[in-house]
Amino acid sequence: MIALHRKRTLARILSAALALCIVTVMAPTSAVAAANMPSIKLSQTHFFMGKSEVTIAKDAIRIENTSKLRYVLVARAPDWKVTVYRPDDKTYFTQNIEVFRDGGLMSDLLIGRKDRFMRGKIYRHSAMKLDNFNIERLTSSWCTIKYMELGNIAPLVEQILYAVHKQPTNGGIPIYFTYLQMSADFVTGMKAGGKFQTTLDTAKIVKVKVPPSAFNVPAGFKKAQSIRDVVAGSAAKREVEESDALFFK
Repeated sequence: MIALHRKRTLARILSAALALCIVTVMAPTSAVAAANMPSIKLSQTHFFMGKSEVTIAKDAIRIENTSKLRYVLVARAPDWKVTVYRPDDKTYFTQNIEVFRDGGLMSDLLIGRKDRFMRGKIYRHSAMKLDNFNIERLTSSWCTIKYMELGNIAPLVEQILYAVHKQPTNGGIPIYFTYLQMSADFVTGMKAGGKFQTTLDTAKIVKVKVPPSAFNVPAGFKKAQSIRDVVAGSAAKREVEESDALFFK
């Protein structure tokens, strides 16, 4: 009888220990899943910088250029310092948000800065859907802008997007912009006909959950001299140097 009691006690102890082991093993996985940040990811094309994957959380942003430039931009609360890094060169550069808002990634000479807001009676307002997301649309005879309201997303996200794209946002997340680009006669300087140019477009928007590390710079990267150096990258610099060498040879 005593032996049977001991066996039952031992069985209960082993069962409790097994349950504790399962909880211990499962807890980190659950914690990691819970830590993932609800976000939206936009697949966009900019007329100058090409294609990018833009991931936006409530208080963080990541822009990964998937075209030739291949840079990654990250920024997040609480300090909102903007860092651009290159996975290939393993270089990075960080700026305060105040400095980045003025300069962005490219000079205004390369990307003509458009007005941030399009407002007034000349615009016809309408609403539309893109991948089941609510989109605001303003249209006039010379331009069309589409954007998403920020909602609970930090206003600094919009400021960073405007600094990067230099295209109208209307205070939200820019989705699309096209405008009538007028041409001029080279000899007389008189304006001729124009055509519409799309400077920003969005192919799709999806909901995602990403780890907080997606908005950080990977370890082991070295600091560059400027953001422009990181965006250009060593490959682009080599192309320029090789072209100069051929030209001046």
